Amino acid sequence: MSNATERAYQAIRQKIMDGSFPPGSPLREEMLAAEIGVSRTPVRDALRRLLADGLVESTRNYGTFVTEITGDDLHEVYHLRAMLEGYAARRAAQRITAEELAELGRLADEMENMEGPAEARIARFSTLNRDFHLTIVRAARSRRLEGMLGWVLQVPLVLLKQYRMQEWVNIERSNRQHREIIEALAAHNAEWAGLLVSAHLNATRPAALIAEAEAKAS
Repeated sequence: MSNATERAYQAIRQKIMDGSFPPGSPLREEMLAAEIGVSRTPVRDALRRLLADGLVESTRNYGTFVTEITGDDLHEVYHLRAMLEGYAARRAAQRITAEELAELGRLADEMENMEGPAEARIARFSTLNRDFHLTIVRAARSRRLEGMLGWVLQVPLVLLKQYRMQEWVNIERSNRQHREIIEALAAHNAEWAGLLVSAHLNATRPAALIAEAEAKAS
């Protein structure tokens, strides 16, 4: 992969993740190439990568646009995360290093001491929370598992805003659960760590997602 393609990929991906390109936004090659300062070929290659990541969609009639996440998509994401990350935590409890435990502690500290406007705190929390979970997944020492979780761990905050994230994210509760997870990992208690991570993810599902699922079932 060329440096220009990687540059285009990172630039477009960042704008999707930070909300500069909201869900449903069209992504035009000429505009992106001019903005990033590359030719259209690297942009085209970058969009193919983002398509494989699930962050963009492409149709013959409408071109390429930022993926919109539905309630069913979110339900699947959280279900997969609860299963796979629970397993990752069990593996990580047996393999995690002192350095990785220290990194989890640093991330937890930062999540507990955020300042600024509510929207900025939620956006920052989303990034730190993703890094926290990625650290656990990497500590599991499984490339296959890391690959399987790659997409579901990068669902951007801007997509979750469709479900009024501010109403369901209980940051204090999440922070307490993060500390419990660190404690289980530090004790190398695989079963405890796995149960805590699965319960944590089930507890942080969007309330709107749960309501939508209940409505479909009724």
